[in-house]
Amino acid sequence: MKTKTIRLPEEILKGIAYTAEKEDIEESTAIRKLLREGLIEYAAKLYSDGEITLGESAQLAGVSLRSMLEILLNKGIRGNITLNQQKRAIEHAKKIK
Repeated sequence: MKTKTIRLPEEILKGIAYTAEKEDIEESTAIRKLLREGLIEYAAKLYSDGEITLGESAQLAGVSLRSMLEILLNKGIRGNITLNQQKRAIEHAKKIK
C-alpha cells in the first residue's frame, strides 16, 4: 500500500471523522472506505453513461465482473449494450459455429 499526502477541506474532514466515530473505525480506515465507495459510484456512473465497458468499470472499481454486475443491478443500472450491438454479436457467434 502506498502513502499519499493530500489537503482536504474542512467539510470532508468532518465527514471522515463522523464516519470513523459512527462505525467505530480509525480515520485512515474511514478514508479508504469512503474513497472505495466513491470510486465504485464513479465507475457505475461512467458505465451508465456508456463511457466505459462493464469490464472497465469493474477494473476501475477494483471488483470482479460478477460483483460489478451486482452493484449495477442494485443501483438499477441496466446494461449499456444497444440492440444493434447484440444483433452483431449473435451474427458473429453464428459464423463461428
